[in-house]
Amino acid sequence: MADLLGMSEAQAARVVGVHPDTLKRWRRRGAVSYVITPGGRIRYKPEQLRQLIAAMGVEAQLGKKI
Repeated sequence: MADLLGMSEAQAARVVGVHPDTLKRWRRRGAVSYVITPGGRIRYKPEQLRQLIAAMGVEAQLGKKI
């Protein structure tokens, strides 16, 4: 379950529809925003995931038109 600080990497990957390793790669490349909790865990905010999904949709549509 998502906590107040956001979703875990596994939860966020399920929401976006990608493997957790893919989301981790994107994070390391700076393609997706995240926060680090005081305990050192990575968390993704729902609004950040919505932006990522929207960007993925645009790229997929552009790819189909080319």
